[in-house]
Amino acid sequence: MQITKTKEIDNRIFSLKCDDSLEAQGEFLLNLFQDTQESAGKLEDGMKIQVGWSILFVHEPVEGQVQILAPDYETNPFARTTDDLSATLSVQLAQNHILKVTGISGETSLFQDTLIASERALESERIYLERTESRGDGISGWYLGPTEGQVEQDELRKYYVFQLLKLRPSVLKMLALPKGYVAVLEGDDVEVILDGEDRQVWPVNS
Repeated sequence: MQITKTKEIDNRIFSLKCDDSLEAQGEFLLNLFQDTQESAGKLEDGMKIQVGWSILFVHEPVEGQVQILAPDYETNPFARTTDDLSATLSVQLAQNHILKVTGISGETSLFQDTLIASERALESERIYLERTESRGDGISGWYLGPTEGQVEQDELRKYYVFQLLKLRPSVLKMLALPKGYVAVLEGDDVEVILDGEDRQVWPVNS
């Protein structure tokens, strides 16, 4: 079920929509917008704010009524927005969980950044991810490949990060890991994460 969360910020009502399971994340986001306005000044109609892997938009169709919008990943996130923040919040929640459990300082991959992936890996049960370089110039630095078999050059493709929402959504939770990290996924589950020194950081030793 979808819900609407609201918060009064300096005599304006800010609102966002999301799935009810993401209510806490929606509330956190509204508080973040309040903090941003207090530190940077009034959030005007049309402003953009980067929040993790996504960019959010300030939309004030009626004076005093502000909507928080996100790129529309279902259609064209470069040209269209949506008032449903569920996809944005759910990916951010999953990435934050990985970083919190492992104690890693993350490095953002934006939705419009690109990664290199083997077409076969997108259909494979067991895959690995490696961030070979830091983010820059719209390149995330991530490579996605199968754990078995030789990868041929002609099966490599360049994808936008947001396209994984349809192609392999479970991969998105790994993309805030920094340069040098490697992760192996079995289906949707994280099997192991190694840091740049090949030390295991997931599963976390108790």
